[in-house]
Amino acid sequence: MFYDNLVDACARNKCKVTPVVLECGGAKGSIANWKKGSAPNSDIVVKLAVRLNVTTDFLLRGIQNDTAFLSDDQKQLLMYYNSVDELARARISERAETLAEQQAEERAREQAKRQEIRRSVPEESAPCESIEIPFFELPVSAGLGVDLLAQDGAQETISVPATPTTRRADFSVLVEGDSMEPMFSDGDIVLVEQEQEVPEGQVGIFAVNGAGYIKKAGRRCLISANDKYDDIPISPDDSVRCFGLVIGKL
Repeated sequence: MFYDNLVDACARNKCKVTPVVLECGGAKGSIANWKKGSAPNSDIVVKLAVRLNVTTDFLLRGIQNDTAFLSDDQKQLLMYYNSVDELARARISERAETLAEQQAEERAREQAKRQEIRRSVPEESAPCESIEIPFFELPVSAGLGVDLLAQDGAQETISVPATPTTRRADFSVLVEGDSMEPMFSDGDIVLVEQEQEVPEGQVGIFAVNGAGYIKKAGRRCLISANDKYDDIPISPDDSVRCFGLVIGKL
């Protein structure tokens, strides 16, 4: 029993039995006897208890005093707690609980930040597949309109990531002006699926009397997303051509 308790106390203090026993004036032969169940003399028990910061009751009978393994600071705090009345103890407990909750919240926030940082670090992945789509350099107007028909056949290609949207696109066009903000801004490159008609309310690429536009299709008009621009009316005498449906932007 004594030897097992001695081993436990040494483990708690991160030290080995033999050096501690020799340091306290014991002999190696005594250790062998303790392993067999022999009882130690009181002098060595006291020295070992002081050296290992435990009580003699713990070494002899395994009875652990609540303060046997407290640090000096912890013992001092306990002394302060025991020296005050019940009202003061309640205040100490309340304050300690508040501090513990604050510490727990801080640790939770730090853990959340670390997880967010880990999520924000991009994982290594295979190179993204790209495709080539036609690109009209002359911009279609999101404002006053430019001559798009004159650009038929005059185009280059651009390389874009292969996605379901870009695979649908038949060509791309540069946007000029702000009449379609906030949907599309000046300088955006929009993806267009070639269609002869665009459903009402959808955005398309149109040419009216030779001027190119990116607008919403309306009933006998083309509509800007930006309220500061008037609709473009369409009469039976106008030459109107639909180039396609805008399905996204790069």
